[in-house]
Amino acid sequence: MGISVYDRKDRKKKPFGAKWTEGGKRKFQFFEAAQDRDDYIKKFNAKVKKVGPAMMSLSASDAVIMAECLKRVGSGSEVLRAVDEYARRTKIDPVAYSDARKEFLDEKLNTGASDDYLRHLRNTTDKFSTDGPVSSVTAADARCWASELSNAPITNLNDINWMVLFWNWLKDRGYARENVFATVPTPKIPETEPEFLTVADAKALLGAAQKHFPDALAYFAISLFAGLRSSAICRLDGTQHLRFEQHGILITGENAKNSRRQFIDGHEPNLWEWLEWCKENAPAGFELNARLWERRRGQVAVKAKVKMPKNALRHSFCTYHCALYGDAGKTATLLNHRGNVSILYQHYKGNATKAEAQKFFKIRP
Repeated sequence: MGISVYDRKDRKKKPFGAKWTEGGKRKFQFFEAAQDRDDYIKKFNAKVKKVGPAMMSLSASDAVIMAECLKRVGSGSEVLRAVDEYARRTKIDPVAYSDARKEFLDEKLNTGASDDYLRHLRNTTDKFSTDGPVSSVTAADARCWASELSNAPITNLNDINWMVLFWNWLKDRGYARENVFATVPTPKIPETEPEFLTVADAKALLGAAQKHFPDALAYFAISLFAGLRSSAICRLDGTQHLRFEQHGILITGENAKNSRRQFIDGHEPNLWEWLEWCKENAPAGFELNARLWERRRGQVAVKAKVKMPKNALRHSFCTYHCALYGDAGKTATLLNHRGNVSILYQHYKGNATKAEAQKFFKIRP
């Protein structure tokens, strides 16, 4: 496997080269400078010299195995790559399921996950157990566990998705070789109607927040009249991202779900009337963390005696804005939603009348 100089004058950027034969195939390496080529040849020969005696010490059976590896894979470099990949995949820490679960939940707690999010994770991961290490769980075990779930189809689907999330984390930590839940069959769920608030319910929520929990009022207003997700709202800085003079909201790349910066304006005037009220009367309400905002939503709903379905605030904005303008593109722009705008019509068109929408966006402090 000798190496020799192989310069190519027709190569303008890297004309200085070296060539050698490996596994019956010719190999080449080119450099910008002759000195770099010479250094490479020197290191190559030193490596060959060092490996040579080791090869002579191989037993006959080892030599046969090495020859078979070369025959199957094609070259020595490919054999080394395959060995490295095997070592990477098989280097798994034998961590017990209970220990891995605790570490996972603690990490989510420390990174600011909401109480609702953590509750789902705890409940789902508590349904699964194994006596051995996490790495011993197989895809068959995962399918068997999923087949024994006895709740409503949507709950079963969510449980499987939570376990997929957990196992991705285990794989990233080197506790599992593969995500055994990734191929578990999931139940098909028929599409349901989006749940949103009536105009009267929206008024009641805002009134209850204004009276009992004014620190939550700004986030209620942004949810109802701008349609931002709760996760995005809690990352807003009231002094930097809410541009009162321009009546616009800056969504930075760091805060956006799609990691793209966008300045959104064109909201209905009542949004800024509510935010101006909060700026004067409840300035601390622009700094709620995710957990406190979640708690306030429940507390305000109880005071207002209003049922609060999941994502009802955002769904209400989508429903009434589509009804007010009949323009899915306009609604999508305000939502920072660059997908197929027909999805907005599919979910929200016909849920409310234009008259109801006009009443909704006339709710003021």
